[in-house]
Amino acid sequence: MAELKPFDNSLVTVGQPAEGGCCWTDFSASPTLPADATTPMASPWESLGDLSENGYTEGKSVTSNKLKGWRGSVVLSVISDEENTFKVEFIEVNRPATAKLRYGAASVTAGSDGSISKIAVKTGVNTKVPLVFDELESNGYLRRTVVKQASIDSFDDVPHQKGSLLVYGMTFTALDTGDGEPVVIYRAKPAEE
Repeated sequence: MAELKPFDNSLVTVGQPAEGGCCWTDFSASPTLPADATTPMASPWESLGDLSENGYTEGKSVTSNKLKGWRGSVVLSVISDEENTFKVEFIEVNRPATAKLRYGAASVTAGSDGSISKIAVKTGVNTKVPLVFDELESNGYLRRTVVKQASIDSFDDVPHQKGSLLVYGMTFTALDTGDGEPVVIYRAKPAEE
């Protein structure tokens, strides 16, 4: 392995969508998760379309129990809670997969041409799905963030205003599926054309 230089600007990147899709999900009961950054996403994975110019935001919060000694100073800090969240704004609101994510898969009816013909807004829908975000780093690497199972915690208001995009903004929590790795990030150079 090559030794890293004290500063290497090729290790700096910006987030930008990868060609062919930004975010994917699979509504099946036991989806097969991707295991690398370069294998193209294929059925039964469905594209959730493009994201707003804000892309997505990955958050992490940790709660610690601060244990004090007899003198009142902290002598030990123990992590008691950890949460990984993802804030996403989907702009292709008329894409069936995006509507299924927002309203629940059973709430969306497609017409004969595959477009949405009806959305039955139901209460008590708790969608838990995997999410896959594909990005192209500015240094040429593909970056794939796999959220093994995500639960929608909150929905943004959907503005129906003249001159504004309809946007489905959602905040997800990454759930632990039992292996202690709720999120995996893969990186690789794409194959040469």
